Amino acid sequence: MNYSGSITDVVGITVGHHTDLVNGTGCTAILSKNNAVGGIDVRGAAPGSRDTELLDPVAGAQWINAINLTGGSVFGLDSSGGVIRYLEEEGVGIKMGRITIPLVSAAVIFDLGFINHKVRPVIEDGYNAAKSASPEFETGSVGAGTGATAAKLLGQPASIKGGIGTASVKVHGGATVGALIVVNAIGDVIDPDTGEIAAGPQTENGFANSVDLMLNTPPKERGFFRNTTIGVVATDAPLDKIGATRLAMAGQDGVALAIRPAHTANDGDTIFGLSTGTHPDRVPGDVLHAAALKAVSGAILNAIQSAESLGGVLSAQEAKAKFS
Repeated sequence: MNYSGSITDVVGITVGHHTDLVNGTGCTAILSKNNAVGGIDVRGAAPGSRDTELLDPVAGAQWINAINLTGGSVFGLDSSGGVIRYLEEEGVGIKMGRITIPLVSAAVIFDLGFINHKVRPVIEDGYNAAKSASPEFETGSVGAGTGATAAKLLGQPASIKGGIGTASVKVHGGATVGALIVVNAIGDVIDPDTGEIAAGPQTENGFANSVDLMLNTPPKERGFFRNTTIGVVATDAPLDKIGATRLAMAGQDGVALAIRPAHTANDGDTIFGLSTGTHPDRVPGDVLHAAALKAVSGAILNAIQSAESLGGVLSAQEAKAKFS
C-alpha cells in the first residue's frame, strides 16, 4: 500500500512528542489551532481515557482544543494535565470571565513493563509535548508509540516493535483527511492492498498469521490488558458532532482493515474524530469515510515501517532481515 502525507496536512493541526527511550514510554499531543468539533469511537473491550464524555453528541461542549495520546496506561493520563496547562498559558479554551479552560480528551496504551513499569508520562511530559507541537514531527518509536509493540500472540520475544504513524488523503474538491495512529496491537499488521503480513509473530519460517494462531492455538487467558491501538482521524471538512463521531467510526474500520485481529477483549482500541471546519464546502460523509479508511490504514503501516528496534523487540525490517 502506498501512503503519504501527515495529519498536519489538515491546516491548523500540530503534533508534539515527549519520548523516553530509556524507560520505553512517552506521550503525544495533537493540537488544533481552530476549535475542533470532536467525536469518538471505542471498540476495544479495555479502554483507558479521560474527558471523552465531552465528545458525546448530546454533551454541551461543541468543540475541543486537543487530544493527548499517552503510554503508561491509566497512570499516563496525568500527562493530560500538562497539555491543559500549556494551552491555558496560551489562552486557548473556553473563556469564563478571567479564566480560560482548555478542553482536552485523552486515551492511553498499555506499555507498562516494556522496559520500566515504574516510569510513566507525567504532567511535565504532556506540557513539553504540547509546547513542541508543530506541523513537522517524527514517526516510529517516539511519543506515545515509544513503548508500543505488535503481533504479540507468541509472547514478547516473538513480537514486533510498534510505534506511531501518520498519513493523509485529499478528496475530490480539495478537502483533506489525515490520521495519526499509535499501533500497540496484539494482532498482525496487514497491507490491505496486497494481503501481505507487514508485522506478525516471528517464527523460524517468517511471520505467522495471528488469526490462524488464534483459531488453532489460542493464547492463554490474561487477567490484565496489554494491547491498544489509539489515534486521531482529522479533516478540514465541516462536520457536526454526529459527523465527527461517524468519522471516528470510519477510522475504526481502517484499524480492522490493517490490524487482524483487532478490537479484542485485551484491546482498548479508541479513535477520535476531529473536524476543523476550515474547508469552505461540505463533503459527503461517505467520501470522508473512504478517505478515513485509507488514511488510518496508511498510518498503521507507516507506524510499523518507521519503528526502530527497542527494548529487545525487533522492528519489522530487522525481523525480515533475520528471516532472509
